[in-house]
Amino acid sequence: MDPLPKTQPDSIDILKQLTSLDHRGVGTEQERRAAAIIKEWLTKSGADVEIQPFLSPKTYLPIVWWLVGGISAGLFLAGPFPWPAFFISLIFTVMAIHYFDWRSSPVQFIVPRVKTENIIGRFSSGQKNNNTNGIKNKKLILMAHYDTAPVSILYLPSMVGNFRQSLLTSLGIMLVTPLVIFVTAIGFQHVILTWIRYGLGAYFVIQGIIAGIDYFRFGHTNGAADNATGTAVALATARRLWENPMPGWDVEVVLTSGEEVSLVGSRHYYLKNKNQYKTNKTFVLNFDNLGSGHIKIITKTGSITPVKYDNPLVDAAIKTAREEDRFHGITTGEWHTGDFDSIWFERGGIPSLTLSSQDEKGQIPHLHRPGDTLANINMSMPPQAVDFAEATARNLAEAS
Repeated sequence: MDPLPKTQPDSIDILKQLTSLDHRGVGTEQERRAAAIIKEWLTKSGADVEIQPFLSPKTYLPIVWWLVGGISAGLFLAGPFPWPAFFISLIFTVMAIHYFDWRSSPVQFIVPRVKTENIIGRFSSGQKNNNTNGIKNKKLILMAHYDTAPVSILYLPSMVGNFRQSLLTSLGIMLVTPLVIFVTAIGFQHVILTWIRYGLGAYFVIQGIIAGIDYFRFGHTNGAADNATGTAVALATARRLWENPMPGWDVEVVLTSGEEVSLVGSRHYYLKNKNQYKTNKTFVLNFDNLGSGHIKIITKTGSITPVKYDNPLVDAAIKTAREEDRFHGITTGEWHTGDFDSIWFERGGIPSLTLSSQDEKGQIPHLHRPGDTLANINMSMPPQAVDFAEATARNLAEAS
């Protein structure tokens, strides 16, 4: 393959192209235009482009409505149909716990889905697999999602700090509902129990309304930080590593859709390719929300079940931040308000890491709010993230 052209746009150019679109909602024309921008960039970089189509809900809102609707239906039907209501509430409660623990849940396949795609770029440097011992190269996957989220009132600055606690409280109340209905089903009838059921049903209906109210007011975010920045950093880092390859390493860039639904694009990619991870040493470096604040090496996530990132890739990132003065200020962090595409890989035993940014309060500025626009991006952060990602990758290769 010919050498890479030297006139490709940097991370800021890519960022500006993606944010010129109103949004990049899953399955929309705007997302298809964003995908075309990414494919054109990869093609001009000399990369081989693979399209990985899959089906995804358009947003997480129908999933939430099915969950709260199913649980509420069980509560309201418990009087005339107690046993069917008990099993309905139990099934939907279990699905909700799986979904909000950021795992695959059957409810994701109940709601209507649309066509979308992951975009994968690979570059053959001419040094690939030049060994004679049949030992395959190690692989570094640079990952980011390019879709954008619905605007949500739950991410108001005054509320987002309590997001995890609110989620755990709601899940705790969900766990109570099958018990309440079970007591009704075994014959215990009392007016107070009836009012408890109606009150719980009303609570979940109100939660469903609150979850969607700002989407109907504002639609999708522009997604400048979340996640045009991550997409731009992943592409620019890939180009750096393709221009100056690491011997014995293949570098692949994976841009996923459906992350804002519930990480479905990265799960699709993981399931389709997981058998390959047994034949070579694979690492996943994910980029998400690198717009303002301070870059963080995310070492812990999980809203219900904790996920700890402790592997050679994390070690390489921490070493890079500690030993290079230009990365002063990059430290470790945690995130428990939702999760990242890297979770499937880490749970699957694939060394993974997400780089994200947080403000002084440990929050991501403008997350899922109308203010997630180019005007609120610190333009020095994406280039710094590219420098840091490249240095981390080279330190990993040196240590491996």
